[in-house]
Amino acid sequence: MAYDPQKEDAVSYLRVSASNQFQNGESILDQNNICINVAKTRNLNIIPDDKAFFDVFSGRKETRPSYEKLKEFIKKNRNVKYCIIRCIDRFTRSGTLVYETMKNELESMGVQLIDSHGVIQPSKNTLEHLNIEYPWSRVRPSEITELVMAQQGKSEVSQILTRTIGAEIALVRDGYHIGPPREGYLNGKTSEGKKKPIQIEDPKYAPFIKKMFKLRGLGIMTDKGIVAQINAEGYRSRIRNRWSKNKEKPIGKRGGHKLTVKHLQNIISNPIYCSVNTGVWLPAPIKTRYKGLVDIPTFNKANKGKKFIEENKDGSIIVHRDYGSHNLKRLKDNPLFPFKTVIRCPECGKPFMGSVSKGRSGAGFPAYHCSRGHKQYGVNKKEFEKNLTYFINNLKYKEGGFLKSFETTLINKYREKEKEIGEFSVKASTNVVDLETEKLQKIEAFTSTQNQIIRTALEKQIEEIQRQITEARGERNKLEIKENDIHAFVKYVKYLMEHPEEMLLNQKNFTILRALFGLVFDELPTYPEILNGTGKLSLPYKLSEEFYTSESFMAGDRGIEPRTADLEAAVIPLN
Repeated sequence: MAYDPQKEDAVSYLRVSASNQFQNGESILDQNNICINVAKTRNLNIIPDDKAFFDVFSGRKETRPSYEKLKEFIKKNRNVKYCIIRCIDRFTRSGTLVYETMKNELESMGVQLIDSHGVIQPSKNTLEHLNIEYPWSRVRPSEITELVMAQQGKSEVSQILTRTIGAEIALVRDGYHIGPPREGYLNGKTSEGKKKPIQIEDPKYAPFIKKMFKLRGLGIMTDKGIVAQINAEGYRSRIRNRWSKNKEKPIGKRGGHKLTVKHLQNIISNPIYCSVNTGVWLPAPIKTRYKGLVDIPTFNKANKGKKFIEENKDGSIIVHRDYGSHNLKRLKDNPLFPFKTVIRCPECGKPFMGSVSKGRSGAGFPAYHCSRGHKQYGVNKKEFEKNLTYFINNLKYKEGGFLKSFETTLINKYREKEKEIGEFSVKASTNVVDLETEKLQKIEAFTSTQNQIIRTALEKQIEEIQRQITEARGERNKLEIKENDIHAFVKYVKYLMEHPEEMLLNQKNFTILRALFGLVFDELPTYPEILNGTGKLSLPYKLSEEFYTSESFMAGDRGIEPRTADLEAAVIPLN
């Protein structure tokens, strides 16, 4: 519509609650067309250039960016006499007080509000026939109707939100999912009965999340090392649209970042990954109706007591925080109790704690003990270490063809693991190729421009890509085990098997001690497993001849015969 200087000027103000609101004639485009028709009917120009001011905001908000810009525009363009809106509830849904305030703001600038429904009528002077006007004689014929509609808009919001939010709360409390999916998940629907919203595995990101929990649970790598390995496999955060302030259109992208230690820790500590929801709509944590990416034991193992999920027999869930972690941190590497982090409590499976309690005489009684959520289990330090020494001393190495057999076994195990190692290597190599391609594109762009600013920016990007390539190659090379590495490893194991006391009992470096116990055992043993010889050894150790005669020794060279007297006397009360 061409500008006509003979007509009066007007502005139009539009609003939708969400960027995807296109139903019932409420979209920005529909509202704009309606306001243009109103301007034509009333013989008005819409400025600037037939464009509307619009907000993608809840009508319950009193301050909206585009409405503030509209007022600034009116102040600079005093010829504006009218503001056209679709209807009163598009203007505001905050009730009569806010409606009156906003309308009076426009009237104070000489602008009259017009709605497409024709509800709002211009004010009249009841003493106009006498050519006299007082503030009280100026009235609005449609005032009551306007206020009723403004209040009705507010009431409708309450009714709509009560229905929609109430239904969503009920779904969440029943174990379903509302809202955008968490990283590692996609939004989906149940397959049976009435379709209800759940989260399903994201084939792209779920493997990354699972591996984060797996590596964290092993306890071998630092968080920084886990982050480096996940990034080497090609992890980049999910890319999403970045929206303008008024939510009207996407103005860019966000995401695509490498994993950080903080991001890793946020993921590891989120119970939703083991199908436990702790959201604000819930009076207590609940199990979800959909499968998690990991199970609860894996979650607990990865969180190491920082968070601990307890599932009761009645199905109720308790989420503990700092579950005994203050004791673990305080004396983690106490030289008085060197084996407390390598032998586990049989009740909860967590590493033992160690402390010295004093009796009435003032004498100290050192003991390994644990009481995390269960009755206290304690073992006298002297008895504990005597039994552990007995076990270690009976990890005998036999001459003969054992080492050759062991090396063959290890290579066979390596063959079994080759697929997993190969998958990681392929992922890391693919990531390197992608980065090399991206670097090449940046180099070509660098050589084709003479703009120094652009060249400087490209140079920094090329350096960053090269750094990522170097990191990815380094992580790939760490896991690319060769058969020569196995031969060297066998020599190291031979020394370990020939000198178990030196390597396992006299080790002063706690980090090495934990690593060596992780080498000897398939999983760290509990104290009763040390007593009865059922610890799951990861290497085919040959034990002394006197143990092979035991009828209870069913696993051959996988354990040690239990000593009944030691087993009966093992657990002591701690007062």
